[in-house]
Amino acid sequence: VSIGPYIMSTTANGNDSKKFKGDIRGPGVPSRVIHIRKLPNDISEAEVISLGLPFGDITNLLMLKAKNQAFLEMNSEEAAQNMVGYYSTVMPIIRNHLVYVQFSNHKELKTDNSPNQERAQAALRALTSSHVDPTMVAPSAVLRVVVENLVYPVTLDALCQIFSKFGTVLRIIVFTKNSQFQALLQYAEGASAQSAKLSLDAQNIYNGCCTLRISFSKLTTLNVKYNNEKSRDFTRPDLPSGDSQPSMEHPAMATAFTPGIISAGPYGGAAHGFQPAFTLQPASK
Repeated sequence: VSIGPYIMSTTANGNDSKKFKGDIRGPGVPSRVIHIRKLPNDISEAEVISLGLPFGDITNLLMLKAKNQAFLEMNSEEAAQNMVGYYSTVMPIIRNHLVYVQFSNHKELKTDNSPNQERAQAALRALTSSHVDPTMVAPSAVLRVVVENLVYPVTLDALCQIFSKFGTVLRIIVFTKNSQFQALLQYAEGASAQSAKLSLDAQNIYNGCCTLRISFSKLTTLNVKYNNEKSRDFTRPDLPSGDSQPSMEHPAMATAFTPGIISAGPYGGAAHGFQPAFTLQPASK
């Protein structure tokens, strides 16, 4: 892979990244190429791409998993400036890791056809094709979640565990409306909501059921009065529990899953490669 003055072996996506010397220029000089550092060890291409999608089209991606780094090439310098400017004030969090975003000293990325790069390009094509709005710099931080085909119960804590993989969850409210189990979930920042929507929409929590349908809410914040199994404000642990009664466990739950299935990697066989705590699988069309 050629990036500026450097030639890098694409095996750097695995364990051999010695040929890559990294960025040597300061982070303040604008470039279409964004350098992302301090990524989690098991970061996926989709998670990296989701960091840039709220700011514009992404034209290339280079993953350096062995160095916990990645490069995104935006379609314009303006889009890159918007991205770096936003994340300089609201630092992104992926799986409880603070991620650092800065301009790269490279003006463009040139990638080859190695298997690692083909996987990155496939993820890029898949996610950019479903990009909601390339002009939307800061989408709503509140998501509306509808769970279809609710064969087994889904709890507030389960949703929190799934969605917290994409950023800091501030508040959650769960309820039933029109005979559908729904939730409103507020992130600390809009970019986290965008990442979660792109990655989780149309996924199944359990095999063949409990399909997530996710949209942006018109609400800008959630007002939570009680901390219980129906609502939670993680910024206000002092809130009372109210009168809410514990929900009944579905009688099939005890025999439907053996211990460890729910805590297994979620996207078993899926291209995204995330590892939240639930067995999320694409819903059948």
